[in-house]
Amino acid sequence: MPRVIVVGGGTMGLAGAWALARAGAEVVVLERFEHLHGRGSHGGHTRIIRESYHEGAGYIPLVRRAARLWDELSERTGERLLVRTGMVEFGAPGDPGYDAVVAACAQSGVVHELLTAGDAMRRWPFVVPGDWAACHTPAAGYLRVAACLDALRREAEAAGARLRHQVQVREIGGDAGGVEVRLESGERVRGDLALVAAGAYLPCLLPQFLPERLKVVRRVAAWTRPAAGERARLAGLPVWGLFGPEGFYYGFPWVNEGVDGFKLACHFGAGGEGAEAGEDPEMVDRTVHPADLEPLTAFLERRLPAAQGPVVGAGVCLYTCTPSWDFCVDFVPGEPRVLVAGGFSGHGFKFAPAIGEMAAAALLQTGPVPGLAAFSRARHMIEPA
Repeated sequence: MPRVIVVGGGTMGLAGAWALARAGAEVVVLERFEHLHGRGSHGGHTRIIRESYHEGAGYIPLVRRAARLWDELSERTGERLLVRTGMVEFGAPGDPGYDAVVAACAQSGVVHELLTAGDAMRRWPFVVPGDWAACHTPAAGYLRVAACLDALRREAEAAGARLRHQVQVREIGGDAGGVEVRLESGERVRGDLALVAAGAYLPCLLPQFLPERLKVVRRVAAWTRPAAGERARLAGLPVWGLFGPEGFYYGFPWVNEGVDGFKLACHFGAGGEGAEAGEDPEMVDRTVHPADLEPLTAFLERRLPAAQGPVVGAGVCLYTCTPSWDFCVDFVPGEPRVLVAGGFSGHGFKFAPAIGEMAAAALLQTGPVPGLAAFSRARHMIEPA
């Protein structure tokens, strides 16, 4: 089997290394930082997994495959990775995001329950206008980030993958003898194939892959400490999302995962998915300021007052967004030995093992990869930057 260099040991790099090593490839992973870190997209301790996919029903078979793989990985390792809580999503009349949730559920046979605002508010402590609606999907839940990445790493290493941390890649190229990766130290690492899963650092590392079409966006998640009398109700919540004039906010039940508190974040604000200016990942402000927290605390005051309380934790993560916010998994133009998995636009974590399988099959040419066409580079190149 070939020697494969994986550039990036975060979520998708680990998943790719896991799938490649289990398929028999000789794998070396080159990661700029440590195994778990807060300088990319996998910080924040928990991630939602859902079938009610407003981004498009085409994602639903992939998320179902990923959920099966997470469950199988959990069974093999004895570590609980996926916690099923159900999910409730609220929407204002005519909101395109909420309407897309309902349409995706109907199109793909997702088990769901449609509720009036009144019925939903009697069940959960949200406050929304009476003409809003809610969609409850019982199969949803959240993934425990550290446990998931630890499990992928353990199985990848058990299958022979070698992980190198604190090594920074400067250049990726190919010649007649294979693929060569040059490190900041001057060392050159050679292989037959490469998978590049560099997250927010992809636009700088391979600017020719999607020129002027990848944007790195700064996001802030926060945890509050609500009043003691509210915590049992909040612990019983499903994961949740709310489409409204303030944008799309989401969160989790009260749970002690990394921070003992109530976690929420804003996926995109009132201006929509593409409103923010891009960030330089090397220069991004990683300090959480009062101005970052104000929209989140204002949201709780307006929509979920039971969860109000002092902020006991907060952190910055980075989205690497395509213009459509769809993924891009494809080969570098003119270089069929180098596959890129990037542009996951803040909703990729849940798919990691399924994306890893897809990347491994494409690189090793073990058979057709039908899902790859949906994430082709070409479709992103025809969209406006």
